Amino acid sequence: MFYSSRFRDGNKRGYEKLKTGKHIFDMKKLKEVVTVLKEIYPPYLVLMVLMPIITGFLIDWKLMDGRQMIIVLAWIPLFTIPNIYFRKKIIYQLTALLFFLIGFIEISHWIILKGPITLTSLLVISNTNLEEAIGFFDLKASAQLFMLIPYFLLFIYSLRHFPKFEPSTIRIYVIGAVLLVAGVFILENAINGRLVRKGVPQIVKVTFSFIEQRNLYIEAMQEIAPRKVDANPTFSEPRQTFVLILGESCNRNHMSLYGYSRKTNPKLASRNDIIIYDNVVSPYSNTLNSVLTMLSNSNLEQKISFENSIDLIDVFHSAGFKTYWISNQSPIGIWDNLVTVLAKKSDDFTFVNTTSNSSFEAILTTSYDSKLFKPFSAALKEQVSKKFIVLHLMGSHSSYSKRYPADFDIFEASGGKEKTIAQYDNSVLYNDFIVDSLLNLVIANVSPQNNTVASAIYIADHGENVYDELDKVGHDYAGDLPKSHVEVPFIVWLSPEYLKMDTIKTAIIRLNISKPFVSDDLFHAIIGLNGIQSPLLEEKRSIFNVNFNETRQRILEDGKDYDQK
Repeated sequence: MFYSSRFRDGNKRGYEKLKTGKHIFDMKKLKEVVTVLKEIYPPYLVLMVLMPIITGFLIDWKLMDGRQMIIVLAWIPLFTIPNIYFRKKIIYQLTALLFFLIGFIEISHWIILKGPITLTSLLVISNTNLEEAIGFFDLKASAQLFMLIPYFLLFIYSLRHFPKFEPSTIRIYVIGAVLLVAGVFILENAINGRLVRKGVPQIVKVTFSFIEQRNLYIEAMQEIAPRKVDANPTFSEPRQTFVLILGESCNRNHMSLYGYSRKTNPKLASRNDIIIYDNVVSPYSNTLNSVLTMLSNSNLEQKISFENSIDLIDVFHSAGFKTYWISNQSPIGIWDNLVTVLAKKSDDFTFVNTTSNSSFEAILTTSYDSKLFKPFSAALKEQVSKKFIVLHLMGSHSSYSKRYPADFDIFEASGGKEKTIAQYDNSVLYNDFIVDSLLNLVIANVSPQNNTVASAIYIADHGENVYDELDKVGHDYAGDLPKSHVEVPFIVWLSPEYLKMDTIKTAIIRLNISKPFVSDDLFHAIIGLNGIQSPLLEEKRSIFNVNFNETRQRILEDGKDYDQK
């Protein structure tokens, strides 16, 4: 009995010793793992590298992708592991300096431009001279720049805290495990063809985007001066403002202003100062061709190349107007570059959408058209006697859910096609708010006291098929061109001073609201509306003219007669 008790006590003490020894062993291994991880991920260095991402989330979380944090953590070991093997302070310091410079650029970009650095923002910056840059910095500089102070401190701390390399029997295993995880992440993205898009840090993504789209970037960088043409203003009033609001992918059949069942136009429908045209179609179902023909003397019957055509920037500039182009479209992309070149002919051009590297990426990010309000208001306030202002909206471009803020998420559906239609209708509802607000800004800045004659046009570049025909969505087509692709809204606003100035022209404008019109003749209509005398004006092509040819066959891009469909 005594022996048995001693035996049990001895076993218990031995077990406790074994258990304690195992615990000590586990803690020692865990401490070694943590030590090696600190060598791979030096805390101050990692925090410094993550600062641009943290800054982005604080400034505008909607433009941030949480995946960026994973990407950064996957790539850091490729720079720190060589330091573990060579243990040279200079290697670590150069790594820290590289990360610091990249982060400084990205944080400054976030603070000043309120978005991530992109190929588009580089285009905008490259087209800014020193005087404009100083003025822009003065306008955008804010207390948020103080966020750079902790960033500088982190850089100093990261330099001072050179990783400690303590003896470890498992270092190679920890490094191997980290490299395996990082390698699988990078390889998986590469295999699936999204390494640049979703597997590399933002600065690397921009660099690759530049290499990939270098030709498009160079094309968008072109500087073409306005041509001098025969164009003379005839209005007697000393001050004149014309505003052209270019919508995007707006199908008028989804506007309650044109009879749609959902109330997608509560703002515009409540106005009594707009003239609504109900029989206007675009010549093409894409932005590039539509916009270039709308704004130039090229048309469906007489196609003139971009290089040889005369555009409205040429005409208004020659007539003594200061020209402005304010855009929420991406300036870089296969469908956007020539429009950007045209925009840059203006005396003053502004691109407010800098959140993407291309027009394709732009449709996947949010950039609400309300961004146009401030630069538009500034242009209206500028002390210039004659102004021509183009506003290029993002409108209802797909993806539709990205085109409006949460306050305009009014129409709902559970899923499928109905959800897509509801999202599109929400974008039209938001567009209603935008166009109404822009017209109100014009009214606020052209009061009778300043003797300004003003007019404005809102028209979409093309329509959009949202399961209206052929059970499809979008504006690409094969075969016959669907009507939904080209049926666009066309709205005219005239100031009280304009209405008083020319009652005959106003009467014609009101009389022609249902006459068939193709927007490739907008060039002539705008010249006539603004009283510019020029041999370029063909009166029969202007819907605002008494000689307008309403018998023109509307043979659109598919070679078919729209009115026979």
